[in-house]
Amino acid sequence: MPFSRQTIGILGGGQLARMLVLKAQQMGLQTFVMCQNKNDPAALITKNYMVGNLNSKKDLEKVFKKCQLITFESEFIPAQLLSVIKQKYPRTIIRPHLWALSKIQDRLFQKELLFDFGLPTLDYVKINGKEDLSLAFRVFKNKMVLKRRMGGYDGNGTYLIKTKKMLDSFKREFKGEESQFIAEPLVQFKSEKSLIAARSANGKMVFFPLVQSHQLHNQCDYVMGPSHHALENKLRKQIKNFLEQIDYTGVVAFELFEVGSKLIVNEMAPRVHNTGHFSQEAFNADQFEMHLRCILGFELPELNLKAPAFVMVNLLGQSQRLPAFEKFPSGQLHWYEKLINRPRRKMGHINYLGLNQKALLKKALSERKSIKL
Repeated sequence: MPFSRQTIGILGGGQLARMLVLKAQQMGLQTFVMCQNKNDPAALITKNYMVGNLNSKKDLEKVFKKCQLITFESEFIPAQLLSVIKQKYPRTIIRPHLWALSKIQDRLFQKELLFDFGLPTLDYVKINGKEDLSLAFRVFKNKMVLKRRMGGYDGNGTYLIKTKKMLDSFKREFKGEESQFIAEPLVQFKSEKSLIAARSANGKMVFFPLVQSHQLHNQCDYVMGPSHHALENKLRKQIKNFLEQIDYTGVVAFELFEVGSKLIVNEMAPRVHNTGHFSQEAFNADQFEMHLRCILGFELPELNLKAPAFVMVNLLGQSQRLPAFEKFPSGQLHWYEKLINRPRRKMGHINYLGLNQKALLKKALSERKSIKL
């Protein structure tokens, strides 16, 4: 089937789906979005959508009937249910494929994958019961991080345990739910970084540059780059081998910790990613175009940086009032059109290009103050 006649199903209607749809429209591609609400960001820019429940077999089957190719904006979709439906609609392709999704969406299986393929990551303890919590606490020298295996994001589902009192409190709060968590050591890191790769169904792979991300209350506040690290090239080779071995297709983000002289994989996300939004202005092809090219099996262009430095700042809700622009930013604004504002909600982002990262970041943070959220 000619690619222009294929309909790409996108599961989820948030800002990532919105930006995928916008890029697809520019590329002459047809999309069909399944979202939870008619006012979701993606639904506001296309007539080709349906309101449905991502956990409903009946609703998901409607997408399979309409679409020849399906992708998703979030890893928190039911891989097992999709696998059942896929048996009924064998001609519909899902990318990234369901095996990769099922492994990566569970933090325990994700950890096992990283270890199996030799990627640098933190040690972990699988938690089966309250005894394992005490064991992990001792193993990690009384300082650990407990992460919910499924569904955690932006710090949700993550708990820092630094004292016996905090451990006892966690045990009481999550009694009977212990097996839903894994434990990792609590480490001090110099910085947080991100590395985004794109691998096409034709086997070709490219990387966006390493970037430094700054977190505020466990959410990405801003990104600046390009960043550099002595072990970056080694990590790229390890990631390339890993993605080839599991036959991954699409964009994937690796969130990293710089610990001492090491570069450690904290987590990975099998999708376009908040830390990759800089690519919309900084490169000749952004992460959304690259993802679409990947899942369609197109050639991937060589990535060319348009300026020596770039910065992306997130616009996060701080209240429930209507957002107000006292002064329009000089950077490129991407507004998600979310009708309801609330604290910590991602309302948009701004991209900046320039010659110097520090000067650019200063300008970006200053201009962001004139947007009242």
